[in-house]
Amino acid sequence: FLMARSSVSFVMDALRAVHQAGLIHRDIAPDNIYISQDGRIRLLDFGAARFAAGEHSKSLSVILKPGYAPEEQYRTRGAQGPWTDVYGLAATFYRAITGQVPPESLDRLDNDDLVPPSRLGIPIKPEQEAILLKGLAVKAGQRWQGMAEMQQAWRDSAVAAPQPVGESSGPVE
Repeated sequence: FLMARSSVSFVMDALRAVHQAGLIHRDIAPDNIYISQDGRIRLLDFGAARFAAGEHSKSLSVILKPGYAPEEQYRTRGAQGPWTDVYGLAATFYRAITGQVPPESLDRLDNDDLVPPSRLGIPIKPEQEAILLKGLAVKAGQRWQGMAEMQQAWRDSAVAAPQPVGESSGPVE
């Protein structure tokens, strides 16, 4: 499915609120984002959610969906936080705009073979592609560290290069 601007914004808003409450969802994937026929959007399945504070020192259950889980979720002692959900959301956006599930993060550790959407013929602004690819960084430290940071970059990219009146923007915003 192609996510409209309001859908992207809503999901980011919801995750930002979840993170502000001190939780991480840990299971962001297309099947956990529901868009009803009347356009209402729901973030589903908080069964894997955990409190973010102190999680780096505790063992966490390994709950993941291949292609949507960052490498730290494959380890019981992987440091997880908002950056974990950033990866899942970026992977979901990648799937939404390319029709392809990203390669598993563990498979990308040694040889990152993630194909940027533009190389798949997807019309996307370079700024937005860079934001998406940063969200899909294999190493947590190279990713957006929180949803607010990623969301602000996304908003800034939407206004970075205004289109002349009457032209369609093409890429997902």
